[in-house]
Amino acid sequence: MMLPPAEPIQLIPGQRAFIGFGRPWKHAVIALMGTETGYKPWFYSDEMRDGDVLITVLDTSPRVFGCIEFIGWDFVADCFNIKASANLYRLPVVPEWMTLPAQSEPLDVPLADKLLNALGRERWGVTQYKFGLAPPSTAEAARVILNSGSLCTHCDARIDLNQPDPADQIHTHLAAAYSHVENHYSDWPAALCQTCYLDMSTQGFLNYLDFRFSSNPQCPRCFARRSTECVYQPYVTDVQPSDAPWDVDAADYPLGPDGSWLCHQCHFVFGDAPPGPAHWRW
Repeated sequence: MMLPPAEPIQLIPGQRAFIGFGRPWKHAVIALMGTETGYKPWFYSDEMRDGDVLITVLDTSPRVFGCIEFIGWDFVADCFNIKASANLYRLPVVPEWMTLPAQSEPLDVPLADKLLNALGRERWGVTQYKFGLAPPSTAEAARVILNSGSLCTHCDARIDLNQPDPADQIHTHLAAAYSHVENHYSDWPAALCQTCYLDMSTQGFLNYLDFRFSSNPQCPRCFARRSTECVYQPYVTDVQPSDAPWDVDAADYPLGPDGSWLCHQCHFVFGDAPPGPAHWRW
């Protein structure tokens, strides 16, 4: 589907805004990712007409806004359809003070204008959500899944969400609140495929970073197992830099003659250094 226009979203005379509800939340998140499943998680008014706006809310805890959709009309089927849609990638929380109407009732115009003005800035996902700050919740799990782009955090494999029950194919690990503050971290949230989820569980890991770094060598100086490997990788300029602790800018830690592994704990470089330009990777 095409994105809505870049201008601020403002209702025009006669245009209405409705609230649609997505439940269960995991089915709704998977639907937001554009997969073709048998899920029907959306509940909305049958009274919408061409030109109306639909704002979806997921039944996570706390509840979050999912997407903004513009309603069109299918003259062949003689019913409304979605002519434009945009996900709200940070899944902003529904304010506690906001009383949502029944799905059959349009929002009051002042509230609708205020809401669309605020949510319109969330449409393109240009502001990365800062994981590892909020406490574990189903809202946080929904963000992890949506922002994964259906890729497993651990093995980078694409998770097939077009299977009969895709909710069973993607799993989440959530970190405790404030597990990532500035450049300090103790754990990291992850969206995991079935294989990596089972590997982490059967090996007894309760912390994703422990699992992530478990196969890398132990630092010979501080004995922590938080080492990042130096590998060759083409330089990419059009990709937003990752803040994940296993993606480290080689420019911040230039290789010496003695290192191909960087310890995150004490920043010691050790091991055999490969020749040529380098990039740090877990």
